[in-house]
Amino acid sequence: MSLPLAAAYPFAPAVPLAAEDGLVSVVIVHHRGTDDLVRCLRSLEGQAERLEAIVVDNGSPDPLPPLPAFARVVRLPENLGFAGGANAGLLAARGDFVLFLNPDAELEPACLARMRAVDADVVAPRILLRDEEGRLDNCGHGLYPDGLNWCRGRGQAAEGRFEAAEDLLLFSGAAVGMRRSALVRTGGFDPSYFAYGEDADLGLRAARMGLRCRYEPSAVVRHAVGGSFGRSSLRKAYLVERNRARVAVTHLPRRWLAVSPALTLLRHVLLAGPASRGRGVGSGWSRPQRLALPLVIGGAHAASLLALPGSLRRRRAVERATPDRAAFRARLSGAWVGPRALIERPVA
Repeated sequence: MSLPLAAAYPFAPAVPLAAEDGLVSVVIVHHRGTDDLVRCLRSLEGQAERLEAIVVDNGSPDPLPPLPAFARVVRLPENLGFAGGANAGLLAARGDFVLFLNPDAELEPACLARMRAVDADVVAPRILLRDEEGRLDNCGHGLYPDGLNWCRGRGQAAEGRFEAAEDLLLFSGAAVGMRRSALVRTGGFDPSYFAYGEDADLGLRAARMGLRCRYEPSAVVRHAVGGSFGRSSLRKAYLVERNRARVAVTHLPRRWLAVSPALTLLRHVLLAGPASRGRGVGSGWSRPQRLALPLVIGGAHAASLLALPGSLRRRRAVERATPDRAAFRARLSGAWVGPRALIERPVA
């Protein structure tokens, strides 16, 4: 008999069940970018839902701006990454519905009400690029079979794409709503991820428990992208690749893991050509960054090997707690995407 995942998974904090009915808690992890934070909070003022905003000062080097009356601050002495900061905000949250929102994201009117109305455990909104009018940031994530989560629709024209509600496997941590009951069953984010991949890990834990994640296109968020790490950051590339391997070892079926190295190599080869010319994932990168990227990716693979014992412990814990492994594998296969899609749609 399987245990509730949160009880069997000591790698992420337990979430208290007690909550205030009808209250939405918006958790915003802030490290830098005061102007973005002000715009984010202003977008919450127009929402009809009763809400509280928890601004997690994640070791920010800059003082916080004046905050509206519905916001309060959780101060951390150092930068714990998105995962650690989100957990700190989650443990301070009082609402029965929790929205994790990046500080460089803004809600359009009625976004919260439309998310709350969805009959699902997890709700992923339609996320547009804030500074590129009419283009998508993401509509949830797909999954490449080596464990890399990718942004559905990133950079595509928004009109006519992803306009129907649908069930998803993975959400984007840039903006996602979760019912407290779902967080109680899964636990919070795994803080060892620091940033990137922590949303895929939590999404896969939710899928293992049979929880429903739903994409709702009428709930719209605008996202600037890259507020903390920038769009062309070697540290971001390192974290994405390191954490991708950790997600793979923790969650992927053995058959996928067996071919994962070959699939990862194919992905690197397919992306290397455009990236070396400053296109695709290399768009906006300087020449020195592009030259250093292979060393950074190699370091990420080395770090993932050092983390292998911990990833295997996580794998054993989640497998023991998965009530229906066949159903989970079917959900994974339904979100599978081939390597060509990664060229057409840039990753997180």
